[in-house]
Amino acid sequence: MAHLTRRSVLASGLSSVLLTAFAQKVAAQGAGATVLKMAGTKAKSRLDPHVDVAWEVLMILSAMYDTLVFQDNDGNIVPGLATSWTVSDDAMSYEFTLRDGVTFHDGTPFDAEAVKYNIERIKALGPQSQKAASLVSDVASVEVVSPNVVRMIMAQPNGGLLFNLSLTYTGMVSPKASEEYGEEYHMHQAGTGPFMMTEYEVNDHYTLTRNPDYDWAPAIYSHDGPAMMETIEWRFLPEPASRSVALMAGDFDVVFDLLPTSLGRVERSDEYEVLITHLSGQPTYWFLNTELAPTDDINVRRAIMMGVDMNAAVEAIMRGIAPRAQGPLAAVTPEYAPSVSGMYPYDPEAAAKLLDEAGWTPGADGIRVKDGVPLTIKMQMAGWGSSEPFSVYVQSELQKIGVAVELEMMAWAVSLEAGKNGTHNMLFTGGSGFAASDSLMPYFLSENADAGYNFAKLRSAELDQLLLAAQAASDPDERLKLYQDAQTMIMDQAVILPIYDYAIAIGARASVAEALDFGVTGLTPAVYDVKL
Repeated sequence: MAHLTRRSVLASGLSSVLLTAFAQKVAAQGAGATVLKMAGTKAKSRLDPHVDVAWEVLMILSAMYDTLVFQDNDGNIVPGLATSWTVSDDAMSYEFTLRDGVTFHDGTPFDAEAVKYNIERIKALGPQSQKAASLVSDVASVEVVSPNVVRMIMAQPNGGLLFNLSLTYTGMVSPKASEEYGEEYHMHQAGTGPFMMTEYEVNDHYTLTRNPDYDWAPAIYSHDGPAMMETIEWRFLPEPASRSVALMAGDFDVVFDLLPTSLGRVERSDEYEVLITHLSGQPTYWFLNTELAPTDDINVRRAIMMGVDMNAAVEAIMRGIAPRAQGPLAAVTPEYAPSVSGMYPYDPEAAAKLLDEAGWTPGADGIRVKDGVPLTIKMQMAGWGSSEPFSVYVQSELQKIGVAVELEMMAWAVSLEAGKNGTHNMLFTGGSGFAASDSLMPYFLSENADAGYNFAKLRSAELDQLLLAAQAASDPDERLKLYQDAQTMIMDQAVILPIYDYAIAIGARASVAEALDFGVTGLTPAVYDVKL
């Protein structure tokens, strides 16, 4: 479940047993002035775990915040700030017993009141919360039973709640700091994690310093007490070509999102490794608008699916880093439905036949026509996720079967409005969900077709029933089958054109790479255990 591939394995001067023993000895004695230098891809002027959906919440803030529960590398939910929990028979109540002796970075105690404050803070943010609010949307209220026992009352059952509470988006922030700084909290953050934010220069860097009081690490880690490293410096390298250069110049110990063309140089080095981390949840895909002509016709949508050789595109553009996506969930996601693989093989002749059946006949210029109207698709491009080269490729492929594609580059906020207003036939998205629930519910429920993220505008009572039943199911086998049936239905209706499952190439100093792990989401570096 920790979906990590090591592209090169280098010999170390110490065995892993000796390294672990040495690291534990250092921790016992008190680590020295050690600094782990990491580079991300884009700066964020505002990064609040309860507000933002950006991957940097997981990459950077996971070192600062603990969650009520954690996940191990097999996807099992294990204790975090909560030492135990019970779920009522009707799954309408979750009661958590909290760990004693935990304090926030500002010295205030973590207790049941703090948990209540955090859930209520997330819910009060409403639409301003881009991720966390959806993760706790089914929590109706929070009750303080005692200083170290808190109860969450559900509006409806949600079998994915514990997974949701393991993500940093629902990390515990200090009520005191949140109240004191309000809208400026992101500049003065305080969690309970192994590192504290001690410096933040907007659009440039974060400096995180070891929390000397940290003594409540979950059992998924290999040591207890304060972190091995004294300091983590997070800087940003938005220019892709600069990342491998900066890594091999010794400026950084870990660099995220290397270009495919840079991998060989890093791999040939004796000092650095390439790690490929595979992300669970939502892959990249285009929504196909079911309410806007001509993609309101299922034959046109299916023709688009079969008229593009996406395997060739993914291989050429992603250079073997990321695999071809087959449906609305990445293949490493536990709930993935293998049945969706190969549902739409590349078959331009079959695609042309579908367009013939839909009444679109070849025009003089090669573009098909129906009732005097050319077959034209309006496609949105994004400035991220390799959207542009894939869009240009799809435009070329569809032209071969008589479909004209008009491309339009859009900023993120503009594309959201286009999706909600249904102005385009194809909209690019991906990477905002990490399990079946948060990767399917917001994007395919009928209730989200007007003002939400269901940009396919799919309104299916049958699919709604499957998704809602899956979310409420307490039996894992039943939940798995329901989610798999939902994926098959989504693909049968041809409402998305899958592109690739997310995978990130990471360059790391070999001595650091041995300890790096990115958890079940593929995005949360376990810096607590890292020792230079």
